[in-house]
Amino acid sequence: MKTTLTGLAAGLALTLATGASARDLAFAVFVPAASPTVQHVYQPWVDWFNEQAAADDVQITLYAGGTLGRNPLAQAQMVADGVADIGLTVPSYTPGVYPDFDVFELPGFARNTAEGSQAALELYQEGALRGYEDYYVVAMYTSGAYMLHSREPIASVADIEGQRFRVAGQIQTQVIEALGGVPHSMGAGEMAEAIDRGLIDGAMTDASVARTFRVADVAHNHYESSLGVLVFSILMNRGVYDSLPPRVHELLAQSGQFIVDRQVESYAPAIEANIAAWAESPDATLVVPSAEDEAEIARRVQPVIDRVAASASEGLIEAYTAKLEDIRAR
Repeated sequence: MKTTLTGLAAGLALTLATGASARDLAFAVFVPAASPTVQHVYQPWVDWFNEQAAADDVQITLYAGGTLGRNPLAQAQMVADGVADIGLTVPSYTPGVYPDFDVFELPGFARNTAEGSQAALELYQEGALRGYEDYYVVAMYTSGAYMLHSREPIASVADIEGQRFRVAGQIQTQVIEALGGVPHSMGAGEMAEAIDRGLIDGAMTDASVARTFRVADVAHNHYESSLGVLVFSILMNRGVYDSLPPRVHELLAQSGQFIVDRQVESYAPAIEANIAAWAESPDATLVVPSAEDEAEIARRVQPVIDRVAASASEGLIEAYTAKLEDIRAR
């Protein structure tokens, strides 16, 4: 296990000098090994990469469940420091550091993981997103559209007033406040118990996370408005990237789309299945906001959009809107 920059550099020097063993790149993932994303996205990518890079004596070893470091906020620094060669990060976990990525969390834009993931990847590849210049970005993708899951039914925006919702990050906090709710920040693993104990009234998250973290077991009412998506990025240490042969660079360039495609193939059906189950269940309610409600949500969150636009790169909101329109027309 690589735990220091010195150790990584020494291992690299030995490998390059002798050519006697494969270059083993450590991929740090803070989510559990049993999670669907590890099983259906990360491990298939590692397997594909290792098969393709075998001739170059380069391989990736995945360390899931926080083996190299459990703190989600520290993953990018771990990669910079050489604790890991590659790491899974979430830009919104460090508010203010990557302001361009806030646009993806805005309501009314991406409607699902396919739109969000493709838009994030392409905008970054086109140079429209600032951030991570000191790294090589292997991939970017997103969650599904965030929605509200609550103990009490939400028939319209008016019913959000005063309800306490779990949020993650400053943009979700601002969105819930704009809709009249009361935001409560907590980890994903705390959501279900907090709802069950009456400490909060619901959670703002996508349909897959709501099922995975048992939110849907205690919050049987689902308000299906598109309240933004969450961006994930997979980063590589820039020095490590520069030391790899050209053929491996080509594989890494292909990896972004590979990962997005696997995310869409595995995540989107899980979300659709959960929503369909809630629509059919006599014990759950699923509300799709009316056109009037969607217009009211847009009106209320416009100040949040304006603040994000002011902090982001000039013209990014317009570029994001145009990218989504282009993706939908394909």
